[in-house]
Amino acid sequence: TAKPDPATLTYPQAARTDHLIAFIDALGCAKVSLVGNSMGGATALGVAMRRPDLVSRMVLMGSAGQTMKELPQALGPLMQYDGTAEGMVKVVRALTHPRFRIDDAMVEYRVAVSKTPGTMDALKATMAWVKSNGLSYTDEAVSAIKVPTLIVGGKQDPISTLDQAYRFLALLENSRGYLLPNTDIQVNFHNER
Repeated sequence: TAKPDPATLTYPQAARTDHLIAFIDALGCAKVSLVGNSMGGATALGVAMRRPDLVSRMVLMGSAGQTMKELPQALGPLMQYDGTAEGMVKVVRALTHPRFRIDDAMVEYRVAVSKTPGTMDALKATMAWVKSNGLSYTDEAVSAIKVPTLIVGGKQDPISTLDQAYRFLALLENSRGYLLPNTDIQVNFHNER
């Protein structure tokens, strides 16, 4: 998608939610199933809150969307990513289980994508917004979501923790969960694309 100049867009969570709603509307879909990983989970939640008429069900994988006192330390390498292969290795290492094998082709691909025009500026703007504002909704807003939701979490995930998975299960009345041992949902999902 386009990456507007950060001078004209601060990259707030509401913009991602608006973008997804506009996309679903443009496709003319009556109801969709949303699968959201990490920040994408916060976006799926935002759509389900603002436009429940568009959502039939959701899968939240290692999802953001809950209040945290402070951002997890494991997000540091992502917040500070500098566009280098070394920086990308730090990002992948922070977002994966310690036994995850990082291969050169994956790092090269991810670095190349990060260097497409506007991407680093958009990433920096997004991370600055997240650092200042977080990626959370109130418990009341999350509890208002009634669509069937599957919560998928990694038992050792240092970012979207086991406690957060259980909290989503408690707040979302029509939810069930699946917890995976020895994995971190964040990057493992991205590598399957």
